[in-house]
Amino acid sequence: MSIRGRIFFIILSCLFIGLSLAFVVADRDLSEGLQQQIERELSKQAKILRQSFAESPKLNNSIGLKSQIDSYSDASGSRITLIARDGKVLVDSDIAMDNLESLDNHSNRPEVIAAFNNGSGSSKRFSNSTQQDMLYFALLDTSSEVERVIRISVTNAYLNSSLASLENSMTLIIVVALIVAILASVIAGNYIRESLMDLEKAASDMSHGSYEKKDLESLPIKRRDEIGSMARNISTISTNLKKQISLIAKQRDQFGSVLDGLGEGIMVCDQNGLITFRNDQIMQILGLDEIIDQSIHDLEIPALSRMYKKAQKKGKFDSEFELETGEDDTRWILAHMNKAKSTQELILVVHETTQLRQMDSMRRDFISNLSHELRTPVSVIKANSETLLDGALENKKDAKIFSKAILHNADRLSEMVTSLIDLSRIEYGELKFVIEKIVLNQIIESVVLAYKNKAKRKKIQVVFESQSDVTVKSDAKAIERVLNNLLDNAFKYSPENSIIKINLRKQGEAMRLAVIDQGEGVAEEDQDLVFKRFFRTASARANTQQGSGLGLAIVKNLVYNLQGDVGVESRPEGGSEFWFTIPIR
Repeated sequence: MSIRGRIFFIILSCLFIGLSLAFVVADRDLSEGLQQQIERELSKQAKILRQSFAESPKLNNSIGLKSQIDSYSDASGSRITLIARDGKVLVDSDIAMDNLESLDNHSNRPEVIAAFNNGSGSSKRFSNSTQQDMLYFALLDTSSEVERVIRISVTNAYLNSSLASLENSMTLIIVVALIVAILASVIAGNYIRESLMDLEKAASDMSHGSYEKKDLESLPIKRRDEIGSMARNISTISTNLKKQISLIAKQRDQFGSVLDGLGEGIMVCDQNGLITFRNDQIMQILGLDEIIDQSIHDLEIPALSRMYKKAQKKGKFDSEFELETGEDDTRWILAHMNKAKSTQELILVVHETTQLRQMDSMRRDFISNLSHELRTPVSVIKANSETLLDGALENKKDAKIFSKAILHNADRLSEMVTSLIDLSRIEYGELKFVIEKIVLNQIIESVVLAYKNKAKRKKIQVVFESQSDVTVKSDAKAIERVLNNLLDNAFKYSPENSIIKINLRKQGEAMRLAVIDQGEGVAEEDQDLVFKRFFRTASARANTQQGSGLGLAIVKNLVYNLQGDVGVESRPEGGSEFWFTIPIR
């Protein structure tokens, strides 16, 4: 080989070695560094998400998950999907909730299968939904009751920062090529100057992001020597890079899926009670039509209205209540309402509980309490009857005493049965309420008048404190019965020469009616229990005029059905204040 041939060979060899090393670096950065870096980043994002879910179990619902995922997706620029073991998409950052059902089942996705089997998995493939190639990473998440996979995918926008590494590598190729060319030029002059300049131009175009065919036309790809080989390699690299960037660009257009298949109903209300969000399940559970932009107080479900008021004050409130959603459809609803600290919105989550279990529980409690309450009067009736049969009938004075005891306890049994029937009718909605305009003052004065003789016998003064006549829309008979119960209790436990006050005043959007006595009062530990059926305080159990233990339970249910509230307070100066409210409509 001649000197020119050797020089030519040396120059081409040096240039080829330099470019080859540069291309190896670029290829390694692209095929290994780029993909590994992306997978590590996706893995890190998935682990952060999984930790966030584990630290916020209360947000492990459709609203909470969607909010977290959307926020993280906006911050990271990646698409995030939650997939159940059966392949159903639970949440997706790029897809509206109502479009979830349009997505294919994901149980056959390689990364999903690997994640459920090995804890994590990744794949790179063409997406039918976006018509692009995408890189997926999936991580198993066991922080919730439902086993699921957190899958994160990236698009070209996410890879732009990583492509900068490739551009730096290509710049290195240019620098190496230029250095080699300069060294070769010093040694061999202008022997291969023109060919090297063509290569330099093509490499420069590529470093500036130009991969068009017209920009590569100057490459001597038809030459059969080393320069021609390098030119063809550059052309191949340019073509491959163009394809890869095209695939990455298509990945930007992919969309996700939305929440589906939740078992609980969800409703969100703003600070004014306006419903801003609901899912289909809550419509089915509560038997409602469209409720968006309506007030929770307009749903004609008193329990929800009460829950809203309680949750506004306490921050959260739990309740279980009975709901009639149709003529023959009665459901028990377990509900939890919580106030969001950031937005002050109230989030309601409801479940329909098994009616049979509720009925069984009620039946067991009823039998237990009823048997306890019936034991005393039945025992008294039996004992007095046996005494009469054993000869007490011969003594008229004793016979009269025993007969009165039998009659008293029979009356008590009758009162208890009547109260039970009334309470049952109220609780099961069999008692129909007639809502009409009524003057509360007239009802109160009528009830007070009925106790005139009783007040005279016990030397008790009944004082009615009120302003001018107050008109509300409610059920007159129900209010009269509530007041009768409270006033009767006040007479039972008030000493002689005492005063019973009836106070009527406005409280917010309701009228508050209170019966205040000067009796022994209700112990603080008993105040939350006095409205339960069959509950009696220690003083009530010792009182010879003890009742059925159902009066205050009837009071509570009547007031709740009138969309009011009821309670008891101990007076600092002694006695009790039983109160209830009636909405002003």
